[in-house]
Amino acid sequence: MDPSTVLPVELLQKIFQHYLSDREKTSPLTSPNPFQGQRPCGHWQTLQSFDLSDGLWVLGRVNSAWRKVTLSSKMLWSTVLITDYANLRIYSPSDSNILIEILTEILHRSGDAPLHISLSFPIKVGREKILSDSASRSLFALLSAQSHRWQWMDLKAPAMIWEDFARIPPSRLGMLRSLRTIVPSASFLVQIVGACLSVVDLMMYSPYLNDHYTLPPVHIGMPSLRYLVISSRHINVLEAIAAPYLQSLELRGYAYQPSMLSYHSVFTEFIQRSKCSNSLTTLNLYRTCDCRDFIAMFSRTPSTPRYTDWNRSKSVPSLLPNLHTLSYRDPRTLQAADVNLILDMIESRIAGRLRNVYIGYVNRADTQKWEGRLSSLNSLSDVHIVI
Repeated sequence: MDPSTVLPVELLQKIFQHYLSDREKTSPLTSPNPFQGQRPCGHWQTLQSFDLSDGLWVLGRVNSAWRKVTLSSKMLWSTVLITDYANLRIYSPSDSNILIEILTEILHRSGDAPLHISLSFPIKVGREKILSDSASRSLFALLSAQSHRWQWMDLKAPAMIWEDFARIPPSRLGMLRSLRTIVPSASFLVQIVGACLSVVDLMMYSPYLNDHYTLPPVHIGMPSLRYLVISSRHINVLEAIAAPYLQSLELRGYAYQPSMLSYHSVFTEFIQRSKCSNSLTTLNLYRTCDCRDFIAMFSRTPSTPRYTDWNRSKSVPSLLPNLHTLSYRDPRTLQAADVNLILDMIESRIAGRLRNVYIGYVNRADTQKWEGRLSSLNSLSDVHIVI
């Protein structure tokens, strides 16, 4: 008797899951993102194949015991990856029909299990669009019919797909916890916020400059939101949000011009409106404000002349008093005078809970003007500052 036919069901499930996930270490669903820090989104996922001669499709044909396990294990079918033609095994537009049939079967076999989805449209081979717009929308329509099961989604798509996304009632997205998006227009940013009220981890990327959108008349409450990344020139989408329990905020503004929008008021008003000053512990600001704005936002207490536990306990910053990790990158190269002003601010925050700081980019011509101060700060226990 083949010993593989008498293995316990639970053990076979673990073996299948390990086999399918271990070979997909480079998948966008499983690869660690260097900008995510401790964000809770790097768990292993079993990835489905759209090639019927691969993956679970083959394992289920080995023997009746294995087939029973593959058909009864809903979680093994609960991850959908549609990102490129090689993954989908399609090489001409005529292959799209079989793709729709396979996705229908995957969703059927996943039953009522929470879905983890990664989509990147359009699908191309070189410059040729291999999946038509109508086929892309058909695939998304199949997935949208199961939107009440979405738990984790990574979606890069053209406007037509986002228009379909915006039509999904927020009540159907109650299970969605993590959403990463690349949108073709900043106008979709507000729509995403309004639809995803239960999301814990939200990343929105819109690289376009000349966009126009209207903020909603009332602020959108997002009480579940803990981790927020906005990578866009339109950082003032923050004006639409209130997130009272936010723990980590990353803003990437791509601001280069001297006349750029000052994000000082947008940021501070968001913190005050959300009342998340005490909960926010991690803040990353990249090209969103100049050095003087940055210092003005965070220099809320006088510098402490001596770094002792006694001094630390005597002075607590009023803005983000529990801030532990801070990253800042100026739109331009920082000079020695800027660095010293930032170090003044950091000294004042050491009295609170600030311990990890990254500052960039810096002109290295005059490092002797601030290196001594940096060394003194880094000599403190549990303090780590990189410039």
